[in-house]
Amino acid sequence: MSLKKADIKKFLLDTKVREVMAAPVITVKETDDFALVQEKIALYDVRHLPVVDGAGSIVGIISQRDLYRIHSPRRLEDGSWYYDKDALNQFLLMKVMQPKPFTLKPDNSLFEAIDATVRHKFGCIPVVDDYKKPCGILTRDTMLKFLIA
Repeated sequence: MSLKKADIKKFLLDTKVREVMAAPVITVKETDDFALVQEKIALYDVRHLPVVDGAGSIVGIISQRDLYRIHSPRRLEDGSWYYDKDALNQFLLMKVMQPKPFTLKPDNSLFEAIDATVRHKFGCIPVVDDYKKPCGILTRDTMLKFLIA
């Protein structure tokens, strides 16, 4: 049986983001110390963290790549990596995050998510509810894992 391009597109249009997204989503607050970004990235083994305001609504996104660009870790003699928390906390999260990230809602299609990811080279897309509160996250990995599972 061979799949036609139209069949694949229909499948992607029929599949909702809610079926693919990772949830719950790990976030940081815009007022958090910047060292917390590194701690959560390491602790939860994620590469992207939505940034929320005091009401829990998304206002930005910070990635592992942003962290590396802002402050490189030091390598210890045992081969492990170390971040100087005081040096990280010299940066204000709300000043270095990517503001107003592109978001989708749970009822958007997987086709829309893949199209946006490819077209704009997004590493992730936060999924938000009607109040702009994160309820999931889509990454290239979550989408690819869903497609091959």
